[in-house]
Amino acid sequence: MTNLGILTMTPSESHLYFNEMAKKAQNYNIVLYLFSPLSIDPSTLMIKGYQFDSLENKWNEKNFPIPKYLYDRCFYGEDRKSTEAQAVVSWLKSQPNINFLGYGLPNKWRLYEELKKEPTISPYLPLTKKVANAEQVLAELNMHKEIILKPINGAHGFAVYSFKKIGKSINVRTTKKNRVIEKLFESNDSFDTWLETLLTKQIFIMQPRINNLNKMKEPFDLRILIQKDEEGKWKEIGRAIRCGEKNGILTNLSAGANIIPFHKWKEMNSKLNHSYIEQELNDILKHLPTKLEEKFHPLFELGIDIIIANDQSLWILDMNSKPGRKIIQLTEPNTLDTLYSAPLAYCSFLHSQINHAISN
Repeated sequence: MTNLGILTMTPSESHLYFNEMAKKAQNYNIVLYLFSPLSIDPSTLMIKGYQFDSLENKWNEKNFPIPKYLYDRCFYGEDRKSTEAQAVVSWLKSQPNINFLGYGLPNKWRLYEELKKEPTISPYLPLTKKVANAEQVLAELNMHKEIILKPINGAHGFAVYSFKKIGKSINVRTTKKNRVIEKLFESNDSFDTWLETLLTKQIFIMQPRINNLNKMKEPFDLRILIQKDEEGKWKEIGRAIRCGEKNGILTNLSAGANIIPFHKWKEMNSKLNHSYIEQELNDILKHLPTKLEEKFHPLFELGIDIIIANDQSLWILDMNSKPGRKIIQLTEPNTLDTLYSAPLAYCSFLHSQINHAISN
């Protein structure tokens, strides 16, 4: 039997994805565990968590050693517990006898710095700069008229800002509690004072705003989910268009975006050159996962967000090594069994590869 542990900040809560995985674990000769990084006893390295009982079809509280294989599904906030959990996960990743299905990605700035060196990827990257001060942001805003600020460690659209030059004024917009809020600064001085305070809270990157509004003035992008299969090869699981609210900023589902199956979106936009778009998408999917693993660490899955601009240019907006699955649940329900089995199948592949390497 192979032991696979799922890392989550909330192991006591019911997770559909984890529950469905657990029901299939026995088919792969895998014992599945569920626990928080904070539940590891530093003196004994024993864990208080949950083990799935396939006979009773439920999770039971257990004490157990650290599993040999780990699937990291932790999502961190700005709180102390998140900081402590991140430190534990970093330590786990440094242990030679522990194997993660995927080792994650660095922050957005480091990703950009490395990928812009790659000729197969750099044409798809929006011009990105690390924010140093308010003066730099103002200079960028004067050049591009509208820019986007996002935290280098941000996720789910948290603390993403749009700055737009309107005459001598600056319009600032962000999304809070699923609604866009905005403020108009009548002068550079008042904007500068507000911005300097914002920049003390976290590190930001900035990019020119790419026009990705559809005919209804809704921002939209394409989310593609890819995973490694039972042979360790990258495979596309599904793709869908995410549409935010009218005149909004975000396309994140957590911010209330709607989902359109990709084939329906193509039908709705039949005048676009879909042959060209598909060719560009194929090039991105062919090179991006490979380059990420070459430059950083092994991965198991990726959510890739791509803007299809009004001029039909394609831009890689974001890469997420812990993607959600809602687009698949809503648009490709017939693939859910494959989705739930994928981490188990890949864990079995890793186990066979490691055993083969040891035997040789």
